[in-house]
Amino acid sequence: MLDKTAKPNITEFSFTHPALCLPNSFFTLSHGEAVLQIDLGDARGAIPLRQVSQMFSVPPDSGDGQLLGMIAQSLKFVRIIRNGDRIPSEILDGTASWSIESRHRDMAFLKIGGSLLKAIAGARGDASSLDESEDAKRRMREQAAEIAAIVGLPTERKHEVVDRVEMLANELAFLEALREYFKPVFDIGRKLREMQKLARGDRELDHQLRRIQSLLKVPVDKYRSWFDEVEAGTGEAVAALKQFDGTVAMLRRHRDALHFETMAWEDIPQRWKSLDPAKDEAMFEVSRLYRFLASRYLDTKVWFGG
Repeated sequence: MLDKTAKPNITEFSFTHPALCLPNSFFTLSHGEAVLQIDLGDARGAIPLRQVSQMFSVPPDSGDGQLLGMIAQSLKFVRIIRNGDRIPSEILDGTASWSIESRHRDMAFLKIGGSLLKAIAGARGDASSLDESEDAKRRMREQAAEIAAIVGLPTERKHEVVDRVEMLANELAFLEALREYFKPVFDIGRKLREMQKLARGDRELDHQLRRIQSLLKVPVDKYRSWFDEVEAGTGEAVAALKQFDGTVAMLRRHRDALHFETMAWEDIPQRWKSLDPAKDEAMFEVSRLYRFLASRYLDTKVWFGG
């Protein structure tokens, strides 16, 4: 959300201090810490963000100081920030700075619209179903007054209710895209168990696969809990609309947290999506996955089993 310490008209990282405008310099994360990468002749140097203001005598309340104060938060949404880059929209107004496909919006609208029409149908004693998002949008407009009534708003605000439905569906659409991205991650455990069956008798491999499963449980449980909260908060669209601001805030919080995780996982989910546990290349992916999980979760207390 908008950083209250920043000027509302700031939309770009337009630094003025010469040290922050050097060619080929940029801010990024290094081992989880925000740093300024700069050229040092034949090498590159990394200055921790927390030291930049003092090193270059940048007052915290100056324009450059305010921008530096937004770097760490902005690196949750982009990998690299260069001078002149646009500030992520998540920081400016809360909307997502990355794109999704139209089918994700269709899926979200069918969920929200279907839930609302089901509530209206229940009040009428009718049966109602939706097959296409355009059908949902048409029926939303036609039944806007009924939707307003069922969420506790006066009928003269029916157009506002339709706008809220579309906004809520748009926010949910980003979670649908993220759910699709992480689906292969949730399926990795099954493929690891298949590999265990194929490798019976190989005690060393079996132990390695058990270690990976234990490490994998940490992020998988966390992601599942986030998606469960999204489902709980939007499964009943009437309740979601009644608590509209809180629902949007919840969706954006989980959207941003999950999107940040995708920057670490990169193409691992896609590679496991098409992986055949019986193929030789599966062992390469197992080793790669272990290195990734160990680098992030090995310090977490997990039981590897016997």
